[in-house]
Amino acid sequence: MNRERARTTVICAVQFVDVMGVTVVVAALPRMLSDLQGSPTQAGLLVPAYAVGFGGLLLLGARLGDAKGHRQVLLAGLALFAAGSVLCAVAPAVSWLVAGRLLQGIAAAISIPNALVLLIGATEPGRSRNRALAAWNATGGLAGASGLLVGGLVTDSLGWRVIFWANVAATAVLALAIGRLVDVKDTRTPTPLNAGSVILQVLCVSAVVAAANVAGTSWLAAGLLTVVAVALVPLLVVRERSTEAPLVPPRIWRRPGTVGGVIGSFGITATTSTFVVITTLWFQDARGLSPSAAGLMILPFSFAVVAGAACGARLVKGRARPVLVTGLTLIGVGALAVVVQPTIAVMVAAMVLNGVGNGIGAVAAYTLGTEVAPDEQGSAAGLLNTAAQLGTAVMVALGVGIATAVGPGVNHTSGWLTAATTAAVITAAVLVVARLRTPVGSPTS
Repeated sequence: MNRERARTTVICAVQFVDVMGVTVVVAALPRMLSDLQGSPTQAGLLVPAYAVGFGGLLLLGARLGDAKGHRQVLLAGLALFAAGSVLCAVAPAVSWLVAGRLLQGIAAAISIPNALVLLIGATEPGRSRNRALAAWNATGGLAGASGLLVGGLVTDSLGWRVIFWANVAATAVLALAIGRLVDVKDTRTPTPLNAGSVILQVLCVSAVVAAANVAGTSWLAAGLLTVVAVALVPLLVVRERSTEAPLVPPRIWRRPGTVGGVIGSFGITATTSTFVVITTLWFQDARGLSPSAAGLMILPFSFAVVAGAACGARLVKGRARPVLVTGLTLIGVGALAVVVQPTIAVMVAAMVLNGVGNGIGAVAAYTLGTEVAPDEQGSAAGLLNTAAQLGTAVMVALGVGIATAVGPGVNHTSGWLTAATTAAVITAAVLVVARLRTPVGSPTS
């Protein structure tokens, strides 16, 4: 393995560990609750705690990398992730697990955007960078689906605490490999951190994630939290426009390519994550499979993500937006297929369509979103990853909430329809943004 390929592998492994953290505890939740005598309310905080830390602080993580150096901040994020993992591994109560999960989410927010900037900085525009982005997105897609499988298998065979001790070992190995393989030029920009914008953004993200998570139990509470989030947005916009150190440079928002990439990044994870989670529940509820067996049934999706990302790397040159639209269309068609005919054969075909759509669509979204000036790479990476994590955190919770709110038990059809509808809405948004003009002097998009 040559040095460039080894470097890409190590950086993508950071993405794998951090993104798998979103779903790896899902299958372990019942065992965790039983062992620590926790309440369902406490268990309901475990996944959102990670999502709030992850989605809420990605932009701050990107800005920290710009100010302090991307490799240094990435290594700090890995150390913090290990600390959060230890807190979870030794947890004597569910409250410790919630605190550890929040710390892990914050660490992931610090690590992911800086890893992406290092990946982009280590490759030349063109085929080399497209291959690297394909590997990055294939890793993310695999990680999300693998978390459901790995969490179930490890919990059943070795116990849920092993999940977190394995995280500690993985982060130690990654830190050593990054120190040895990742050479980076000093690209620091000494800009002050904008605490006001960070606080407003975290509050807004927290309200959105909380609204999605309570939708299944109280639509009134979800509506009130949504109102809070909507009220915070204008305050954040005013703050960003008035400060000398915005979290996102204003010129980023004037680039249709970047905006389209961000919308697409949200849509790809929002649709496929919802589809995979609802389908996993269907295998358990309708087919009586164990969590581990249900996780194994998701493997066609995982393999298709890798194949799709490899194809995406070859297809995106000069036509990233059509490839993104194609990916979203495949996802929507797959979700609609199981609504019409929920059989095992159709389910496998739909998972393949979703996986291919995820692979080619994510590569296209990141290609669009990262076609910016070098000093904007950190902000673009933060935006793309924030959108992706919010897509998972918000739409999975909302999809499950809708599925459980319609009739007794889980109405899987409603969940799949949510994924298909989201794909259609995001596709329309990408096409609308495509009609906007790119400002003179901006990178092509």
